[in-house]
Amino acid sequence: MNAAQANSHPHSGVHVQKVQQPVFLGLIWTGLAVAIICCALRILVRIRAFKKLLVDDYFVLLALSFVLANAITWQVYAQHMYYVIAVSAGVEAPDENFPQVAGRYFKSTAAVIILFYSALWAIKMSFLLFFRRLGNNVRGQKMIWWPVFVITVATYFACIGTIQYQCLVSSFEYLATNCKTPSATSFQQITLKLNCAWDVITDCLIMLIPFSMLKGVQMRWQRKLALSGIFSLVIITMIFAIVRTALVGSSNTKQPDSSWLYMWSAIEASVAIIVACLATFRNLFSRESSRHKAIKPEAPASSNLFLRGNGRRKKIRDILDSLVSIPEHTDSGYEEQNDYTSDARSIIDHRDHNAHHLDDMARAV
Repeated sequence: MNAAQANSHPHSGVHVQKVQQPVFLGLIWTGLAVAIICCALRILVRIRAFKKLLVDDYFVLLALSFVLANAITWQVYAQHMYYVIAVSAGVEAPDENFPQVAGRYFKSTAAVIILFYSALWAIKMSFLLFFRRLGNNVRGQKMIWWPVFVITVATYFACIGTIQYQCLVSSFEYLATNCKTPSATSFQQITLKLNCAWDVITDCLIMLIPFSMLKGVQMRWQRKLALSGIFSLVIITMIFAIVRTALVGSSNTKQPDSSWLYMWSAIEASVAIIVACLATFRNLFSRESSRHKAIKPEAPASSNLFLRGNGRRKKIRDILDSLVSIPEHTDSGYEEQNDYTSDARSIIDHRDHNAHHLDDMARAV
């Protein structure tokens, strides 16, 4: 039976693969390669800026190790997956080794699913730890951060707990008898969509943390817009999660095509790592990648109110500026002084409204 005949098979209960094995493996390894490059650039930026890696960097590297393990697993077991799909769809007749091959394939998918969710949630933890460091002593931030942290951890274990382990690690006889039923297929579709919802909801909650800090800070609209863009990068991962579920979970009566499901899962995990690294890239190309290398003209006396208190209020401006790295054109020093004075006077004008907020946020640096 050829592929065209298999695609029209009405009673197989399984979607025939939508992506061929070379394309499947090529996309997985390409996504990993791009993620490795992005992580290398992130590490370079961190070393240049801080002379060390921070805790959130290690979670990005942890996610990268999960994606690498996923790619290696598929390099070994992809041929098993395509063989099982072909037999299940009636494209090929099973041989005497089919039960053993199918058993190895299903056990490998259990590991792949765990690696997928672990990679996504490691990136979520990276964002959470970064935002905690940014607003550690900001008034009210812990009241937001801790509930989001607890929900994020709980949803990770919920995703891991809803995996159909009995249909992945049991004997072939159990799989053939109990895991092809309509109820088993329906459960797989429901958990696929439910886990997508948890993924998107936790991303939205994580985004609330930096935006709640940004709301009370007075700064030029260009910087605020740039910071909003950085904090909104997680939306890219949310889009991929929704697209993955929409494309794979389009039928409630058939099992999703495994090649399609696991390809999009690998892409989403790689994109999550890339997104986590994007915010650090601008520093590489900024004309002033480190404020310590630039000598600013002395601020006017009116800005001393902003610089008082061991420079704590200046620190918040510096850390926010370091995130967006907007270069200043200071050939004569006059334009930079005017810009600096303008920022200082703007904050002085609003000091009664947000002085305490700036002080607390500065202590987080």
